[in-house]
Amino acid sequence: MMRALHLLKTTISRLANDRGGNFAMVTALIATPLLLAGGAAVDFSYASSQRTNLQEIADAAALEGGKVFDGTNLAAATTLAKAFIKGYSAQMPSDVASTMSADGRTFKVAMTASVPTSMMKIANINSVAIGVNAAAIAPVKPTKITFTPTQAQGYWYKKISIMVIRPGSPSEVTLGTIVYQPTTLNNAGQGTMTVDPPSGVINLDNYTKLILKMEIKTDYCGTGYAGSVSNNSKQTVTCTVVDAAYKLKNPGTWQQKMVYSNTLRTDNPDQMDSLYVDGKQLQKGTAYPLESYFGCSAKQSHAWEDGGGADRQDFFYTVSADCSGSDSNYVRLTQ
Repeated sequence: MMRALHLLKTTISRLANDRGGNFAMVTALIATPLLLAGGAAVDFSYASSQRTNLQEIADAAALEGGKVFDGTNLAAATTLAKAFIKGYSAQMPSDVASTMSADGRTFKVAMTASVPTSMMKIANINSVAIGVNAAAIAPVKPTKITFTPTQAQGYWYKKISIMVIRPGSPSEVTLGTIVYQPTTLNNAGQGTMTVDPPSGVINLDNYTKLILKMEIKTDYCGTGYAGSVSNNSKQTVTCTVVDAAYKLKNPGTWQQKMVYSNTLRTDNPDQMDSLYVDGKQLQKGTAYPLESYFGCSAKQSHAWEDGGGADRQDFFYTVSADCSGSDSNYVRLTQ
């Protein structure tokens, strides 16, 4: 824009200093196009800035409506989005029109307006039309899940907990547990799996976060026990209670038997590469909520590595979900 104005000013200055006999004719031929070109640059630059501003408002409005949109309540999402846009009316052209629509679970906002011109009025162009589009979606939020452990293996003792955090409370509520107890180190570790509750649907009810936690003890047995392995071909695991006699006999090491060696959590982004969804390893640093990996329309198969090595996972389960809502905490733009 500044370059166009500079060129226009320079050209007019040269014409003004021209003392030739054709000055009036040349001026008549080129002055109007030059003025129009310079004016167009100014007006289009202003229209572009207004479009950028309108896009930012449309994006924010889509996010506002997307927080509540669950694929069925378009009217409620539209009301919120329109109220948000109204709050920015002073920052937009006076003739802004907005429309809201939906595509599946995606909430869409379209906005149009006319930006008045100044210098382009010379050519009877009184306004420049602008338009923007935005779309947002909130990930599904399961209300019930069917969580079915299918296999557990490995050398180490593991306790997996299905937990939620309720609104207004920092406490974690455990809804179910799975315990793996190795019984032999043969075949890279095999043992028993105990599931509580044993089967069926788990009601998540209202929650702000869904978490899986894996607590691991690397001496083969749970907390309060000391593990040992027979020195024969069976490589049988034996668990001994850490009682007063054991503590007396092992004064420097018994404390280690009372705590877990390691803990993995699905709300820790740095540990998400331990989880595999339908055979695909998640990336370290992934901060997306766990429920986004639960199949709402189809059952999914997950595998969880306990830290021993990525070439062989240790806990396997299938999960399907009843998804009737969305999670406004993770609403995101898709357009």
